[in-house]
Amino acid sequence: CLQHPPSPPWRMQPRTRSERFAAVSHKDALEKGRLRHRSGGFFRYEDVPDLIAATKTSPAFLPRRDWMTAGPACEELNYAERERAKWLRDEKTEARRAQNFAREEHRLRAMEANEQAAIERAKRLQQDPMVGRKNLSGQHGFNLISQQYEHSPAGQHLKHHDDMIRYKAKVRSAHLAVRSHLGFNPILGEQSYPISLPPPPRPPWAQDADDDTRS
Repeated sequence: CLQHPPSPPWRMQPRTRSERFAAVSHKDALEKGRLRHRSGGFFRYEDVPDLIAATKTSPAFLPRRDWMTAGPACEELNYAERERAKWLRDEKTEARRAQNFAREEHRLRAMEANEQAAIERAKRLQQDPMVGRKNLSGQHGFNLISQQYEHSPAGQHLKHHDDMIRYKAKVRSAHLAVRSHLGFNPILGEQSYPISLPPPPRPPWAQDADDDTRS
């Protein structure tokens, strides 16, 4: 008898009668199978064998072992669940209390450390004569009540500083007068208003040196 050569693997094989009957009678299964083997990533098939079954994460889920729990065992199970819920609530309360206690203790310790740092800084300033500046007025070297300079090196230094400011003001005014030809009579060609400068003030240490030299 003649034998047909084997068909190549890429050629689709004919389906049997039982396969064709199953495909026609179970259209839902056929569509699910097509969706299950669909490619491209634009569809995600979720295989749900039982639509009315509760998942394990659902509150309505009950393991098969607990199906036979009846009578006093139900109350014991409920009591155990209530006790566990109470224990969890107490644990959360204690954890919150410990957290609040630790935060309050940290705040009080920080306040105490800040106050101690302020006390130590005040002591350090009082012990340092260059920083504390005890028994000194706000305007060092000048008495605000009598409006007089103090007879001290600081007072003499402040007086010389103020005299130098006044002297520089007079030098500036004389410079402006000369540049503006103040007091010059162009008809007579003479200086009708004389412009003069006082001698510059000498610092107190220069005066002390002159006194020592004269003595």
